[in-house]
Amino acid sequence: MTKKILSLIAFVASVAACTDDYKDWASPQVVPQPTQVTFGDGSISTVGVIDFNNVAADRVQVCNITAPTTNGEGYDPIYSITLSGTNTEGTSFEGTYDIAADGTMSAADLQNFIVDVFKRRPVERTINAAVSMWMNNGQTAVKTATSGLFNITAIPLAPSIEAAYYLTGSINGWDNTDTTYKLTNDGSDPYSNPTFKVRIPATEDGSNIEFKMTPESGIGGDWSGCLAAASEEGKFNYDNNGGNLVIVADPDALFYDLTFDMLDQTWSATPVGFNDFIYEIGNESGWSEPHPLHGNGMGQYSAVIYLNGEFKFKPNKDNWDGDWEKVSGDATGGTLTTDGGPNIDGVDAGFYFVQVDLKEMTYKITPVTSISIIGSVRGAWDTDVDMTYNEIMKCWEARETLSAGEFKFRLNHDWAVNWGGTIDDLIQDGANLQLAADGPYVIRLFLSDEAPAHCTVKEDNGYPDNFYEIGNEGGWGISHLLLGNGNGQYQGYYYLDGEFKFKPNADNWDNDLEYVSGDTTSGSLTDGGGPNCPDPGAGFYQINLDFANMHYSLLKIESISMIGGFNGWSEDLEMAYNKEEGCWEVTTDAVSGEYKFRANHDWGINWGGTESDLTQDGANLNIEAGTYTFKFYLSYTGNNKVVITKQ
Repeated sequence: MTKKILSLIAFVASVAACTDDYKDWASPQVVPQPTQVTFGDGSISTVGVIDFNNVAADRVQVCNITAPTTNGEGYDPIYSITLSGTNTEGTSFEGTYDIAADGTMSAADLQNFIVDVFKRRPVERTINAAVSMWMNNGQTAVKTATSGLFNITAIPLAPSIEAAYYLTGSINGWDNTDTTYKLTNDGSDPYSNPTFKVRIPATEDGSNIEFKMTPESGIGGDWSGCLAAASEEGKFNYDNNGGNLVIVADPDALFYDLTFDMLDQTWSATPVGFNDFIYEIGNESGWSEPHPLHGNGMGQYSAVIYLNGEFKFKPNKDNWDGDWEKVSGDATGGTLTTDGGPNIDGVDAGFYFVQVDLKEMTYKITPVTSISIIGSVRGAWDTDVDMTYNEIMKCWEARETLSAGEFKFRLNHDWAVNWGGTIDDLIQDGANLQLAADGPYVIRLFLSDEAPAHCTVKEDNGYPDNFYEIGNEGGWGISHLLLGNGNGQYQGYYYLDGEFKFKPNADNWDNDLEYVSGDTTSGSLTDGGGPNCPDPGAGFYQINLDFANMHYSLLKIESISMIGGFNGWSEDLEMAYNKEEGCWEVTTDAVSGEYKFRANHDWGINWGGTESDLTQDGANLNIEAGTYTFKFYLSYTGNNKVVITKQ
């Protein structure tokens, strides 16, 4: 007979070090049993509640055994006890252990079994038990009797968990009075939520960090209550029973997120860097379109975003993993958590300057009353030129005659938030920008792209930024955007079905252009009145308008496809046109690698670059392996882009 026999019908591990989903198995499925049950012609009687917090011995009394009559010379009786229980999720546990004739068993075996089923919360827990007797002659053991079921009730041994602990170690000079790095849960009962967390900085010299965790009651005192390293990696001990805990330095880490499970006595350190972007998502888009905030590399992110109602932040564009919710605060600012919580308070519809600091886990929301240009380009630094929002180009815009000189951008006519530096990379408090010559300019400021804040400064040549096609395909009620290049040429991709014409304004017919002469795919135009452009035949077209020379042309798009490493750059993956959404789409499996989009199975028209800004002959795009839905938008949303959803 072995010292210990253990078989688990199903095993559920105790709470993992990094989980926030602690479950207190408070109501297991245990059948109440009588205080005495039969055991052959003997009996088993129960004992009182076993409190492991008061058990010092290696063995513990779990029942009283009145043994059945023993038969057979040369045979000695031995006993085993089978424990069983089912938690609230329906998972069953069973284990068989040695028990002595006096009704005692290993205290550690009973404690561990109860923790497997119920976790460590120090409240009364009840399990089922049955005792078996075996007759053993030293070579053979034969089971001769098994008792009826009875109950064992015990209180698990659990540590005394304080409300907070503080890191004391190499990053703060082992100062036992320092409370800078505070390890806490969400403030709830630590036996219900035993997961405690803190973020600490990485060392500037990239060295390892050694530390212990001082309990709140021990700040400024001795080290007796500290959390210290256990012999098993990833575990810790209470009461300063062990050496220093050690974080092995990660060269790419800016911070470490420490997670301690106070009941399992496990801990982990996760290195944290900062992505180039995080994303806002909220009610303003029906919780469907993430808006990027650009980072400065040190955990601070910002953007000007249109908000309307509640919102939150997330680290990834295409999923909700690790999203941040509100801990405290209101619509103007507060603190954030990854532990789950409410959305940030709703705001009135409008533009806001949104700032997030992931080092401090805070957010700040400032209403935008104005975004303006200020500088010597207007003669002096005392007059703001207010900019207007260009909905199509998603930027702030001003058309103004300016003098050679310096300028900057600022928020709400105040220097608290201002942008300077270079036109390709605008930063807070950056250097003044330079304008080389006097003249009329179109200046556009981009604060919400997946790019650093930047601006464009172009001479205003009088051409409209964009033109529009309108025609029979939309019942003459939908204006389709044609994107301009600044020199009077415009292009867009749309489905045509019947006659059409062009106009410079989306919301009116002023100065529209009509057909003069040509054929069904090209012709000259006039603004003096005339017929519609002729029907080219139903289909999808590249539409080219040369307003400078009053001419248009059409190229029929027979197909839009994807091509890349996933198909060896040899076979086009056809996309289907979704007329309702105005996009080409396909769902497919992809392997890691590069890809592009192209028209008519030819490289004459192809798109690459970035997902949010696809251009002719742009760079190859990249994808990780997986199943995705690709939606490819041409012109309709103000630029060419692809929206990718992982399935």
